[in-house]
Amino acid sequence: MNFRNITYSDYEQYKTLINSSISYDYLKHFIDTILNDNHVIIILEMYNKIIGTGTLFIEDKLTHGGCRMGHIENILIHSEYRKKGLGVHLMKYLLHLAKINLCYRVDLNCSDELESFYKKNGFNKKYLCMNILFKENFKML
Repeated sequence: MNFRNITYSDYEQYKTLINSSISYDYLKHFIDTILNDNHVIIILEMYNKIIGTGTLFIEDKLTHGGCRMGHIENILIHSEYRKKGLGVHLMKYLLHLAKINLCYRVDLNCSDELESFYKKNGFNKKYLCMNILFKENFKML
């Protein structure tokens, strides 16, 4: 099991894993211009195959004396590898990254079906998540 940042060569396997039609050029642009030390997409690799992914975004805050806060998103384990504890390993890795980057808190949003998984990983239900969807801005690439 290996954890690493996403690379250009991950394109085919990554777009299949996340069930997306993103172009290679868009992935390359995203890696080159969007990702940085505070915004990482982590790849979980086994047997030279991408079997999982997760995103950590670190936000610098003005509150709490200028602390940092982490946001975990887009956790996904390939369907053939679910229920084997690999999601737990991925979460531990992302939380480790947040901790060494001095985040005082890490938030994530999830569906009711995934609540027990995240509770098992140390998360507690604390806040109500609300959102608004601007359908006209949703892209299918």
